Amino acid sequence: MNKQDKIKVDYKKLKEALKDPVIRKKIDETYSIETRYAIIMAINNFGSANIKKLAKLLGKNDATIYHHIREMKKPPSLLEIDVEMTDSHKGIYYCLSPLASRHFGEPSKEDVEDKMMVAIDKLLEQSDKEISRIYMEMLANHPDLGQQCEKEKRSFAYNRILENIMLNNLDNAEKAFMRGAKPKNPNYPLGSLANFPLVMKISKPRHTFEILKLLTNFQVEFNKLKEKIEKEMNGEKIPEAERINMHYHIVGGEIAEFEFE
Repeated sequence: MNKQDKIKVDYKKLKEALKDPVIRKKIDETYSIETRYAIIMAINNFGSANIKKLAKLLGKNDATIYHHIREMKKPPSLLEIDVEMTDSHKGIYYCLSPLASRHFGEPSKEDVEDKMMVAIDKLLEQSDKEISRIYMEMLANHPDLGQQCEKEKRSFAYNRILENIMLNNLDNAEKAFMRGAKPKNPNYPLGSLANFPLVMKISKPRHTFEILKLLTNFQVEFNKLKEKIEKEMNGEKIPEAERINMHYHIVGGEIAEFEFE
């Protein structure tokens, strides 16, 4: 699998598979053991990989990666050998199993920005009291009520894994420069890091939705730039192997204590 060929989720097959308690246990176990989750996410982002590549990406030693791969290959397997990539010189390459592809793949993206903007604008026309009421109703009627925190913990873990990959890139670059090594790719010599704290004080849900509107606008503009750059690379016939995944994520919330009666 090419590193740009993101795996899409087949929700119908996934729903059926997760009825099996053995499969459910294997999935939950993978989420709870960060190195295993990191291996899944690394392969999902970069494509098939051998032990040495995974160890370098994740900042782990080969023995640790081997131990977790061995466990993840046991039925119901989350990893399998990529026979097309494996050879005697580069070692065994691993790819996601059909089960892992269905569960940990990337959901198909729907173009919902315009609908979100309309909904937010309509909401902001209401009074502060009405917005607060709707805000509480949104949580009370959420289809994932009772599981939202657990799902967000998994999302945070995913972002943390990607952050560690970025930090490992920086660490490798620093060590390389210190020993006088030169980058192998002169067109894109090393990775970058970005950290933009966004902090303000608010006092009502209306302010939260105003922030959400701003971030939605940002997402719209980001996707426009994404399409522009994609067309540019296609026009220049840049090989997929030379197209580097760029990942930004914004995590936000109230830094406050909320009490309930």
